[in-house]
Amino acid sequence: MNRLLFLIVTITFVSCGVTKRAVVPENLTTYSPELNNISNSEIGITLVSKEIGQNYNAIEITKEFKTKPGNLVKTIKVGDIFVNDHYTEKYDLYSNTADLTFGIAIPKNGNDNPLVYLTSFSGTGLSYKNTKKTIEYKKTSVPVKQKNYFKQEFIYNGRVGNGLKFIYREYVEDYARPAFTQDLQYDLSESKIIGFRGLRIEVLNATNTEIKYKVLNHFDR
Repeated sequence: MNRLLFLIVTITFVSCGVTKRAVVPENLTTYSPELNNISNSEIGITLVSKEIGQNYNAIEITKEFKTKPGNLVKTIKVGDIFVNDHYTEKYDLYSNTADLTFGIAIPKNGNDNPLVYLTSFSGTGLSYKNTKKTIEYKKTSVPVKQKNYFKQEFIYNGRVGNGLKFIYREYVEDYARPAFTQDLQYDLSESKIIGFRGLRIEVLNATNTEIKYKVLNHFDR
């Protein structure tokens, strides 16, 4: 956790002609769970997932505080996320995902300078405001909702005799709901290794409600 103490005296200042540049999010592919580890899951829970997308660096507030970037007092709550989507020569700019009227600017020099509130994102002039409050936060990241986002899920759906049932889902773009779903069934008496689209799972034990398994290969298409 990073703790940065603001100046005791509140000061507002404006930087004119400052060039604000957009941050390019990082490409990211994640797999879950790790290969060859024994895992347990229940019916309806995702066994395996692969996610392709982009992430922004961000900070998550860990202690509530109040500030007044404009005419209204703002309450910054625990769990509020500020996304590093822009930067200037001197600051990394973090936008508030819940309220775009203000954000936080963190100095790049690495010294214990106060966090600076960004009170205006419009134009080239940026208004900053120091405050005497202590800000507590932790670093995190957030996914970018965009057209090249892609996620695959493999979900356990129960056992009937020697037959094991699964659900395969794909999510694209804003990933609010699956774009493609397919029901699958495998005969455990033929093989304990099941697969789909490059995915290979070794079933160690399965009941009507739970499954114990190892992922041998992740999705490759």
